[in-house]
Amino acid sequence: MNRQTFLDGWAFSLLVTLLAAMVLAGSYLWLRVDLKNEALSEHRRLVDNQLNLWQEQLYDAKWDSVADTSDDVRHLGSYDEARLMADTLVWYVYPDGHSIIEGTAVIGLDGRARPSKQAAVINDAGEPLDPELLAHLKKEKPWLEDPWLGSYQFVIKAFQDDPERESFISPFIQAPGRLVFVIAAPWRDEAGALKGAVIQQQAIGQLFNDVIKPGTHGVSLWLMDAKGTLGVATDQTARESAKIFLASGALPQAMAKGLKAAQEGKFGAGGSLVQGLGLETAHLYWRTMGDSFIVAVVENTAGLGAQGQRTLNRFGAIALISLVLLAAAGGAYTLLYLRRENRMLEKAALRRYTGTVSHRVRNSLSVIRGVNEMFQHKLPGDQGPLSAGLVNAETAIEDIEDTVRELERLSQGQVDLVYDGQVGKASMYRLHPDKKQGGQG
Repeated sequence: MNRQTFLDGWAFSLLVTLLAAMVLAGSYLWLRVDLKNEALSEHRRLVDNQLNLWQEQLYDAKWDSVADTSDDVRHLGSYDEARLMADTLVWYVYPDGHSIIEGTAVIGLDGRARPSKQAAVINDAGEPLDPELLAHLKKEKPWLEDPWLGSYQFVIKAFQDDPERESFISPFIQAPGRLVFVIAAPWRDEAGALKGAVIQQQAIGQLFNDVIKPGTHGVSLWLMDAKGTLGVATDQTARESAKIFLASGALPQAMAKGLKAAQEGKFGAGGSLVQGLGLETAHLYWRTMGDSFIVAVVENTAGLGAQGQRTLNRFGAIALISLVLLAAAGGAYTLLYLRRENRMLEKAALRRYTGTVSHRVRNSLSVIRGVNEMFQHKLPGDQGPLSAGLVNAETAIEDIEDTVRELERLSQGQVDLVYDGQVGKASMYRLHPDKKQGGQG
């Protein structure tokens, strides 16, 4: 085959492959940006939905306690106080002794809990916990039977400072082994004078475990009160984020938005901001529970950039495989094309050569035939073997002429060579009519 033809064929195959690669690469880059943006938007929607759910759950937990303490205040004086506290607590405990609050009590103006106080050591039927179960639970919570603070004077002071206040939620307070907060309703006489309050005490860690933790797998989350006390941080990233959030002065602004939202009848406020965590950039998404608590999720840029990466990797692998298959198909097609081209060139050369050979043989045969006919006419009638030899020569000349005619048809494309068999190491061919040319066999 002509070397230039060979190089041109492979150059064409390479050009087609490169053009296809450019199309695939362009499609990948375009879809990559689109897919990452879509994945990031979907991820942010999921984060927002999860934060909204936590905000609603915290709000419900808060207002359940606010409603129950307010109801208890209305029943004070007309209901056995200790029984009232126990009947309220049974709504928060489970048969296995687990409770989402630590206890409920009535406090006087001195800020101390009255003897009717009830710690969460009863089951959902209001009966005392089994001693073995109680002992088991106290291994994890040694304070279980006596969770009370030394004084709740801060609750009384809050209601004295604001005679119109209908409920109170404290910041986080350090207690043995945990942080707690108190939800309270004021107890006033008919003239509006403060007599005390009904409180429910909860541990922020327990509230987190019951309400938020089930949805925090692999999430950097923190929970803080309105004073800036960090109640929960799921990892070091969350702790750093909370520290930066507090130092930036964003907490008072968030709580102001939460108060405004609560006054409008909403669960609280929400927002997002960008933080610098060391050498990384992080995105913070937060929600408030009114103006009491704030829960936030923080994600670094690398984590956000990973959204949709699995799908991108799969698409890239498919694109690469497609390109390899396309290159392989192009190479195979080019190889077949070049072989076919080589065959066609060989056939063309063969036809030209057979045309030349048939012409030269026909000329020589004409001379031989003429000489043979001359000898036949010159010789007397019956010359025995000599006459027979001249006849046989004539037959051979006719056979050669038939072969010459076949070569001429081959050179003109009226017939083609087809494989006929194998004799030793030699391949045998025969002529077959070319129907496209209308040849005869």
